[in-house]
Amino acid sequence: WLNVFERPGEIPMVAATLLTAAALLRSGVVPMHCWMTDLFEKATFGTAILFVTPLTGAYAAMRLVLPIAPSWGLQSMAMLSLITAVYASGMALVQRESRRFFCYLFLSNASLVLIGLELVTPLGLTGALCVWLSVGLSLTGFGITLRSIEARIGRVSLVDYHGLYDQMPMLAGFFLLTGMASIGFPATIGFVGMELLVEGVVDVYPMTGTAVVLAAAFNGIAIMLVYFRIFTGKRHISPASLRMRPAERIAVLVLSVLILGGGLVPQPGVGSRYHAALELSKQRHRELSAEANEELDFHTDEEVE
Repeated sequence: WLNVFERPGEIPMVAATLLTAAALLRSGVVPMHCWMTDLFEKATFGTAILFVTPLTGAYAAMRLVLPIAPSWGLQSMAMLSLITAVYASGMALVQRESRRFFCYLFLSNASLVLIGLELVTPLGLTGALCVWLSVGLSLTGFGITLRSIEARIGRVSLVDYHGLYDQMPMLAGFFLLTGMASIGFPATIGFVGMELLVEGVVDVYPMTGTAVVLAAAFNGIAIMLVYFRIFTGKRHISPASLRMRPAERIAVLVLSVLILGGGLVPQPGVGSRYHAALELSKQRHRELSAEANEELDFHTDEEVE
């Protein structure tokens, strides 16, 4: 089978194309996102959260696609990711059920990570890696909050107001903290990463940077709309206490410390991500240089013959 490819650059090209398609499918990029909405609707919420929040599609793109993909491949991936980010943020605004809302919110934020990875600049890669860390952490906490609410009142409809603030004030606060952290609110772990990502995108593609900001704004509006639907609007009467259990309080405390600590003391995380971005850039440069040398040797051998 490999003998079919006579030129040295053809095998990496096919490999890069297949790996790119796999990374896009795993990340749920439009139009390959329908499996993710079905996962959240039909699987248990906890299982779906554990399956998607590590952002393994972004990891595959970073480790497997980025070093060998041609520039046009990365640009195509970035364009699809940008469309997904804006589309999913708009869909999050109009959802009528909490699981689908979380799914589209996650898709939008995960696509922002892919956009930064495909810039192949130290600033853009640093921002993408920081956003990757913050999105994984904050949306895991956000999903845990929605899962805890589901455990108390069942599937959460976003058509009606539920007025749960008096019954679960700590969950309401954690809902806002994790939701705002996912869009880069100041003093949270996502703030510096989102700032670096937007700056890196604007430096390379100004119009793309505008779309990234628009997607983040839509996500923020959607989070606030859902907060008002779940925690305000009326007084909820329950015969049993809906307040947080000790185990839930420990999880909330740990995640809150990580989210706020990463925002108030960002230098260690940003520094490590910057070094990783430099290594990724060097790795891509080495791979492309080696491929160019192979191509040059191939042409030289043809001329000699």
